[in-house]
Amino acid sequence: MSKIELNDFIYLGRLFEIYGSLLSEDRQKIMASYFEFNMTLAEIAVERNISRQAVLDAIDKSCEKLKSLENSLRLYTKRETLKEDLLEIKYLADKTNETRISEKIENVLKEI
Repeated sequence: MSKIELNDFIYLGRLFEIYGSLLSEDRQKIMASYFEFNMTLAEIAVERNISRQAVLDAIDKSCEKLKSLENSLRLYTKRETLKEDLLEIKYLADKTNETRISEKIENVLKEI
């Protein structure tokens, strides 16, 4: 993978939020440093006292695992579909001036 485009970075970061706890503790720390703290490979390597290549390998393998989990479980896809459906319902509620329904939907969207 070596270089992650911005859209992929965001997507993989969201997958990490959902499935990250299923990675080994060591990989969780590396991925958190990379995705949550925006550290470079070199910074992570120095912090963990490993080579930059080892960091890159860990990130690549972790990303593949996250994608595999999403392909099997589809939690991210289901969440995004649910958000889209709720936004459409909210639009219809706003259009018909159903403020109570619209507010409830807004609260649900904040929770997902």
